[in-house]
Amino acid sequence: MTPFLLALVAGAVAALIAGSVSGIIIGGEAIGREVAGAMGAIYGVLSGGAAALIGLIILNIIQGAV
Repeated sequence: MTPFLLALVAGAVAALIAGSVSGIIIGGEAIGREVAGAMGAIYGVLSGGAAALIGLIILNIIQGAV
């Protein structure tokens, strides 16, 4: 596995965990902990995965330019 893919997977997993935990903390009492955790995980992966991908692309562009 290349370092690019490893970093992308690590970023997505970190976003999944962080999204789930923050969903439970923010919306746990309002809609239930399981639903809030699932929703947080989905949106965490969507936003965090995109951020990790864009960040890695920018780093590769910068690294290739030097």
